[in-house]
Amino acid sequence: MQRRRASLKFHISTNRGTVSPKVIVATAALFLSVCASVFTFLALTKVETWMKSNSAGAHAAPAANRPVGAAAGYQYGDGPSFSAAAPVENTVAETNAETVTDTPPEETFSIQSTPAPAGTEMSGGSSRRRPGGHIPPPQSSSQTSPRSSGGVPFMFNNASTAVNLFALTFDGGSSANAAGDILDTLASRGVKSTVFLTGAFIKRYPQIVTRIAAEGHELGNHTMNHPHLTTYAENRAQTTRPGVSRASLAGELTAAERLLFERAGNLRFAPLWRAPFGEYNREICEWAFSAGYIHIGWRQGGSWRVNLDSNDWVTDESSPAYRTPQEVFDKIAAIAQTPGGLNGGIILMHLGTERARRSEQVHTILGKLIDTLRGMGYKPVTVSTLLYHSGIDIDMIDFDKDF
Repeated sequence: MQRRRASLKFHISTNRGTVSPKVIVATAALFLSVCASVFTFLALTKVETWMKSNSAGAHAAPAANRPVGAAAGYQYGDGPSFSAAAPVENTVAETNAETVTDTPPEETFSIQSTPAPAGTEMSGGSSRRRPGGHIPPPQSSSQTSPRSSGGVPFMFNNASTAVNLFALTFDGGSSANAAGDILDTLASRGVKSTVFLTGAFIKRYPQIVTRIAAEGHELGNHTMNHPHLTTYAENRAQTTRPGVSRASLAGELTAAERLLFERAGNLRFAPLWRAPFGEYNREICEWAFSAGYIHIGWRQGGSWRVNLDSNDWVTDESSPAYRTPQEVFDKIAAIAQTPGGLNGGIILMHLGTERARRSEQVHTILGKLIDTLRGMGYKPVTVSTLLYHSGIDIDMIDFDKDF
């Protein structure tokens, strides 16, 4: 019995006979060899995939953070040409860092984009553009405005938050007593802005308008006579005001266009406008779009603390809306201190002030504000540059005007 048990340790009986230990060992070795080969293949495949993805990541921004680009390049009023390849989903493998250089030579800011053939040009106040390719609708943008059939929004209050850009914008309604200081400050820091002008301003201050354009700032339309377009002043509702129509709005915009062309050396507006008093709605913006303009507001919010209105237009110091220059500075700096907090922001200021005391005039903080924001890594550009880096194709706006 002891010998029989011993033999069972080395032989396994089957219906076909007895299997020897050597066969068992050989079979096990073959099985282990096959398993090892399969495991090695899977491991190498995994490592190769990981290495490829990390290699691409070293050159390409994550899709969620990559700025939307264009198939065409643009030359805007702030000097350099900005170009970007159209980031059709899952087709762009990598982007290159392009440095924008409308700041003084010693300062540069890197923005993600890819070189592309030159397309249109905008220089100074002129909006004449060479035909170029079309930019696809934005894949990521913080503004969610209703859009035209071509993908261009009728209104625009904030650019893509994926880029470290912001725009300084100034409205010129009827007064220009702060314009000289503002232009001097911008020139001293190599900053280009977007200025929205009424026909009344153009008629009254043609030399200032010429200087604005000559120094490379972008010109936007602020209507001829600065009328109220909605009932907001009466009932806090943005209901189109009785008597305001597609024709009347087009007349306001066209009259300002013509005056700019005739009184300021054949200058042209960019296809941008801003409604007087911030009174607009979708209907009004669609009418303006059909006349060749996209509405440019400023960053909105539930309170003064989160929007980018400087409130420099409030003159009554007893008003809850009144803000000192230091309060305006502190608010914008606080927004900017959050990483990316100012990205794509549009700041509202004015070329004129009715505040008698200079210490209370908000434009006096402009130089300090620019320096501080640049120190935080933000780059001031024109509105057209913000549009471009948000994937907005202004060539799709019908803006061919003959005077």
